Amino acid sequence: MMLMPASAEFAALCQSQLAMMTKLVGADSTAVYMAEGWSDQASPNLLPIAVYPPEPAGTESPTLNRSLPAATGNLAALRGRPDKLAAVRPFESAPSESADTAAPPEQLAIPMMHEGGVFGVLVSWRADRPWRDVERDRLEECARSLTLACVLDQRGQWLKTQMSSLDHVQAQQSDRFHELLHQLRSPLTALKTFGKLLTKRLPTEDPNRRLVTNMLRESDRMQELLGYFDDTLQAADDSREETATTIPLLLPADKTVKASPALAAAPDSLAHFGGALTLQTIAIATIVLPLVELTQPLAEDAGLWLQAIADDEGLQVQADPKALTESLSIVIDNALKYATPGSQIWLEWGWSLPSAPDLVGIVVGDTGPGIPPEDQGRIFERHYRGLQAAGDLDGSGLGLAIAADLVQEMHGQMQVFSPLSAWPYSLPDMISAEAHEHGTIFVIWLPRSQ
Repeated sequence: MMLMPASAEFAALCQSQLAMMTKLVGADSTAVYMAEGWSDQASPNLLPIAVYPPEPAGTESPTLNRSLPAATGNLAALRGRPDKLAAVRPFESAPSESADTAAPPEQLAIPMMHEGGVFGVLVSWRADRPWRDVERDRLEECARSLTLACVLDQRGQWLKTQMSSLDHVQAQQSDRFHELLHQLRSPLTALKTFGKLLTKRLPTEDPNRRLVTNMLRESDRMQELLGYFDDTLQAADDSREETATTIPLLLPADKTVKASPALAAAPDSLAHFGGALTLQTIAIATIVLPLVELTQPLAEDAGLWLQAIADDEGLQVQADPKALTESLSIVIDNALKYATPGSQIWLEWGWSLPSAPDLVGIVVGDTGPGIPPEDQGRIFERHYRGLQAAGDLDGSGLGLAIAADLVQEMHGQMQVFSPLSAWPYSLPDMISAEAHEHGTIFVIWLPRSQ
């Protein structure tokens, strides 16, 4: 066992307790020593923490040279044997091998033990009369209280050390992230520039213009996400610095515990995309149709069929445009990733729940292999991939969890149905009866705009 040096607060507590106990039991002097550390072959080195009455400046503690060696010997004998302490009155009556090393009769030494470990010893001296049982009991109670204070002091110092190390690591990580963000912006800016130059060189009727336009749109989205990432990092830096410098040692008794302003603001101001979600009236078609147009080239390249079924292009919901776009993008990307070549992917909206008629359902369905029943209950958990983790496709298990969180913040909910036959409503006519036995449907339910 190795103890950290006693803090100034613990030393002051010991001094005040010794002053009170010395007067209470009528001792000539009382001292607290802490064990610097144990070794297998040697006794601990006892360091004086507090003594009452205080010794004049420049005077060596008389207790350390006069009689502590005997108490130290008994401490070493009982090291690792807390069972003996219950039967033997600490130290003053403990047997010794030589009369020369026996503790003087007026000395009372009490070990400061906790959970089998010896933290130190409380020693009190009195020359005019022997110790009475009630005085021993009071000193033992004082030793127990100081031992608990020592334990809390040690734990507090350990936590402070750990927090300091963690803060150092977080500061280094923050520096690396800021450097990476800076380095990412340069190639992204170059890609956008190349895309704009390419757009100018392509004729208006060239079908490749759509690919370049989509590339520029995704570049803008990436630049926006990097900006949010930078804001989130900066908020985390501010919160870390404020926490490290403004937490008081003790809170006033009439004050409630509150988070720092940076921490309190973080969940709202940095909920997603660098800002709080702003719910507004949105026509579903204005979000879905551009997404389908953007994704169709990727679907065609993967041998998939993608279509939006727009029965009511004017249907509106209450949602945040960026959050809804991101949620649908995640679900569509999942369909593109896991659907097999030749599969159909479709988006449609307008469904309602009998139990919640104020919600509107936006469906993203595919005729791919589907999701095993054992995975469906955990599909929206962070980092959960289920059977997909054993496959060849890369993934972090975060996409659907992020989408579900965004939908929930928009006062909606997400559901999954697999196979397609589990969907309680009608399926599009182009979906074959054979495909009903597999495939997946994700539904995003959002508040209907009044």
